[in-house]
Amino acid sequence: MKLTAEGLQKALLQTAEQIEQQKDELTDLDREIGDGDHGINMSRGFLAVKKELENKDSFEDLGELSKLVGMTLIKTVGGASGPLFGTIFVKFAAKWNGKDAVEGDELYNGFKEAVDGIAARGKSQAGQKTMLDVWEPFTEALKSDEPLETVIEKALANTKELKATKGRASYFGDASKGVQDPGALSSSILLRQFAEVLNG
Repeated sequence: MKLTAEGLQKALLQTAEQIEQQKDELTDLDREIGDGDHGINMSRGFLAVKKELENKDSFEDLGELSKLVGMTLIKTVGGASGPLFGTIFVKFAAKWNGKDAVEGDELYNGFKEAVDGIAARGKSQAGQKTMLDVWEPFTEALKSDEPLETVIEKALANTKELKATKGRASYFGDASKGVQDPGALSSSILLRQFAEVLNG
């Protein structure tokens, strides 16, 4: 599995398209266990990313591209999601600076850094019904033979059944069980695009 700057750009453009298509679903979920703005915020952020990417024909450097995306998301997404999704790409940038492609340990280390960044920024850990519950299994799967798509599906299903103990959803207590976490769903949209480019 190899991630190139071109592949990352493609994954991000696809993500922008998918988020736009699922914007209302994300917002509806967030109305159930949040403050109802996740779809709108994510749509605004990824449309801004799309605009930035379309301004430039190609990127040679994964670090440069990741940093641009991270900063754009932090500036435009708003809410709790902006800093969290932005952190992912800022962490990628730190690990992948100056590289046009990564695979093996370099690929894994970038994702591991991002997962640690999400945990630190959100003061959270796996099992609390957050986006981490999708990012962590995906990252570990980069070291296994299990198909990434399957890992995402399983993680989403597991996350749905958890009781939220972190973030705004935790105010809903047991009522959060059986409702998909919006951040986990938007993360899965992004990670599916990663899986597609990684699988070539």
